[in-house]
Amino acid sequence: MLVGGHIHLLGNLGERLFGLLTAIEQTGSINQAARAVNLTYKGAWEMIERANNLSPNILVATAVGGKQGGGTRLTLAGKAFLALFQQLQTEHDLFLHQLNQRLHSHQDIIFLLKRLIMKASARNQFFGKITDVAIGAVNATVVLSLKGGDTIVASVTKESVDALGIKNGVDAIALIKVSQVTLVTDFGGYRLSARNQLKGTVTRIQKGSVNTEVVIALQGGNAIASTITNESVDTLALTEGSEATAVFKAGAVLLGVAS
Repeated sequence: MLVGGHIHLLGNLGERLFGLLTAIEQTGSINQAARAVNLTYKGAWEMIERANNLSPNILVATAVGGKQGGGTRLTLAGKAFLALFQQLQTEHDLFLHQLNQRLHSHQDIIFLLKRLIMKASARNQFFGKITDVAIGAVNATVVLSLKGGDTIVASVTKESVDALGIKNGVDAIALIKVSQVTLVTDFGGYRLSARNQLKGTVTRIQKGSVNTEVVIALQGGNAIASTITNESVDTLALTEGSEATAVFKAGAVLLGVAS
């Protein structure tokens, strides 16, 4: 594969070829070398023949004698080819080691990469730290503190608390589907039973044929999305810059922790 105008040599096929060449150098036998790298005798020969055909110089030379007789050896070109790969592999391993050391000193980047890898259908995904766990008779109430001071309350089973190792100080991710988030612009003097009420500013309104996605910016840089009907957007008089509160029940929150 070409990468930036250069040939990428460290792929799986390249490693198998160089593994076979290394085994040939060590054993002097194509039969033994094939077994050492988990190739069939035929497969090893096909790989060698292809390499010899594509190389400007023969890499592997053989003497007549069949499977058990004769001998197989690397030519000078083959030995140079193998030495170059081993040097590249050493430098590649050193590069990865240095990269891991640099990443180790930037734990925030590592945590972000791990979170980005996770694939989930829930549109709303928040990272935070568990700051309170209250165990009830059947369920537990878990409080997740987000950057900026907002908190999300989740209701999970006691079994989930034990299985996930949920406790104070643990990093966790909260998942909430957009369909579970209700928007309120005026409480009219009423208080709602929903534990989660996050106030913010509307930053984006994306209208569809039936529903509209509304994104609300929260303090600290987080944002939460909700999907409501187009009629609801008009009824609430939502516009970019207007204030709104995202409301959702504790039972609508899924919690995830690093495995």
